[in-house]
Amino acid sequence: MASHRALGPGLVEEFYHQDFVARLVKTGIEYLSKPRRDLVYRGYIADTFEADLVFPEKLIPELKALRRTFAPEHFTQLLSYAKFWHIRTGLLFDFGKPSLLSKRVFYTSKTGAFPQTIMPDFVTAQQLACQLTQIAAQCLTDIGLGYRETTWLGIMGAALRAEQIPFSMNPVVQVPHIGQTSLRCIVIDQQAAISITALGEEVTAMDRSCLQTCLRWLDLPWGICFHFGKAKADLKFVSNPIKTNLRVS
Repeated sequence: MASHRALGPGLVEEFYHQDFVARLVKTGIEYLSKPRRDLVYRGYIADTFEADLVFPEKLIPELKALRRTFAPEHFTQLLSYAKFWHIRTGLLFDFGKPSLLSKRVFYTSKTGAFPQTIMPDFVTAQQLACQLTQIAAQCLTDIGLGYRETTWLGIMGAALRAEQIPFSMNPVVQVPHIGQTSLRCIVIDQQAAISITALGEEVTAMDRSCLQTCLRWLDLPWGICFHFGKAKADLKFVSNPIKTNLRVS
């Protein structure tokens, strides 16, 4: 509040950070300013975290200077920091309003398992599909729920590298008459694609539709949507509707 009163709203975030840190130095409170740490999984860097401030074993504040309200990505960012640092409580501060706004966030460690699923007939490489579900399940067992989507992409990428399974992240395709675009998926050994979402409730119809779009542009027959949610995990097999229709006919 003292930093907000001294500087007023509307400045860039870094100014509030520097003023806040200067005031912390005077108090003698132990803190870390923008500590940069890697999340390493199976020998590979899955993600890199740089929180604004960390009070070890006590609290993680994240400073914002927003024109609007806190967005979902701000909460998922802070939850990921809390999980990584093993700290239960986080605070979001918004210095962009006439009065300082804050929102407390609590992280609770949770784990889960993917539901038992019957593999559909359209999965043309069932051994690969079993291997992918086993890898995702092992990641979940080792890490537990609580990380954001980008972190889970890195974790799955690290696991695939460790298992020496060829893959490409966010492949680029050419859309005729428009240009190139990257797709939100991971192509596995040029045989299938997987998508990864996090911190929701389940795999949604939108998630399945987006992966179907990827399969269509990549000309791949099937894929899997993995979801690492707030309290549970979920997965759904998805087919390329064009290839499925051709096979049926």
